[in-house]
Amino acid sequence: MPIRLTHREYRIIAAGVLVASVSLGIGVKYFWRAFPEAAIDFRLTREQSAPVARKFLADRGIRLEGYRQTSIFNYSDETKVYLERTQGLERMNGLTRGPVRLWRWSHRWFKPRQKEEFRVEVTPAGEVVGYDHEIEEAAPGAGLDPAAARGIAEKFLRDVTKRDLTDLEFLETETEKRPARTDHLFTWKQRSVDLGEGSLRVEVEVDGNEVAGYREYVKIPEQWSRDYEKLRSRNDSAQVVAEVLLVLLSMAMLIILVRRLRDRDVPARLAAWFGLVTSLLYFLGQLNDFSVAEFTYRTTDSYSSFVAGYLQRSVLAALGAGAWVFFLVGSSEPVYRENFGKLISIRRYMSWKGLRTRSFFMAYVVGLALTFFFFAYQTIFYLAANKLGAWAPADVNYSDLLNTRIPWVWVLFGGFLPAVSEEMQFRAFAVPFLKKILRSGTAGLVLAAFIWSFLHSAYPNQPFYIRGVEVGLGDHAGPSGCGACCLLANGHVRAR
Repeated sequence: MPIRLTHREYRIIAAGVLVASVSLGIGVKYFWRAFPEAAIDFRLTREQSAPVARKFLADRGIRLEGYRQTSIFNYSDETKVYLERTQGLERMNGLTRGPVRLWRWSHRWFKPRQKEEFRVEVTPAGEVVGYDHEIEEAAPGAGLDPAAARGIAEKFLRDVTKRDLTDLEFLETETEKRPARTDHLFTWKQRSVDLGEGSLRVEVEVDGNEVAGYREYVKIPEQWSRDYEKLRSRNDSAQVVAEVLLVLLSMAMLIILVRRLRDRDVPARLAAWFGLVTSLLYFLGQLNDFSVAEFTYRTTDSYSSFVAGYLQRSVLAALGAGAWVFFLVGSSEPVYRENFGKLISIRRYMSWKGLRTRSFFMAYVVGLALTFFFFAYQTIFYLAANKLGAWAPADVNYSDLLNTRIPWVWVLFGGFLPAVSEEMQFRAFAVPFLKKILRSGTAGLVLAAFIWSFLHSAYPNQPFYIRGVEVGLGDHAGPSGCGACCLLANGHVRAR
């Protein structure tokens, strides 16, 4: 039977469309001002940069037959943060388009159970900015003195990397005696690049009489690193406090789950389905990530043991995620039903018949409207916060997921798990539970919201409390996610 809506429900739909339209307009217009991105010019894709890396190795007489290849997108997050905070985003973007080549495609060639391997880093513009030839410590080679080895390094910089040696200030030499050769590491500073107390460094490693390594990096002042670590420690402290409260809340949920199991008042089948979906999505995501994880393979281990270990950890983690969701649903649903009996029944909604009800349809409409609303809310919040001195690292508009086979699996998991876990633990359970403990509905709602919001404190945003305030205020402005949208909708529409 088709769903028949009342005039009141049509008005709700119209209001939702209006809210969504206005919110979308605000979000589209101001989003990039609130959440700026680091500028990356992807002239070459990962696949297109691989031939550049292979040619670099071939020019050095290196043959890659029999080697396995794996590649990732790579950059130093510490360097990115340092440049953003000391130079500003606009100048950082200018620097990374020029002398500070931060963004790289990292290509690795290896053979299982063989120490010798090769790595080449290529910028999205097609420039080689990193090279490493891992050599056995006992491999034979020349025993050059530092002066002779430095001549080889400078020839490499001049002829291969096309660097102007007059722009490089020599800093230091490190020499290490190997059983059958002598290795040297030379470091220069680039004079023409002003990074305040930091500096752009260039390193060349000469093993025996062969250039075995090349590296470009930003030398970050130790005092700045200590100051930033101290700043971040406030985020960590807020995170720890929220996690302690989370543990206490979880212990209360466990006690109630045991009691409800004894009374046979736990929706075991419903919780099992939620847990199964969680485990399946997580495991598929781990399988999808294998090509990225392969980049970290240690050649001292057998390849088969690496694969087996990865699969084992993936299965155990997937089962753990599923068990956690089973626990959350099983312990929170009875408490929710007992305290919000006039609102929707989660048990009833999780069925084909429940999904076809008018109340679910209206909840879905309100949920979509709230999605757009929170898009605008976050945009406005951070526009205001940024003007008042708040800071968040610029987004990087690339992820290695884009080069995997089924990247959408993590998108589904990233929406499903928070929607279930946060709605169940911090709304369906925490709000009525804390209301009973504190004897105040308002206090229970506020505490539940801010426990959840300050669990986001580990983000690098500054000041340390900004994410807690943003998420907490948003939680009071109107619950997010499917479950909460159902609660909102049922303030107008009873379950039918």
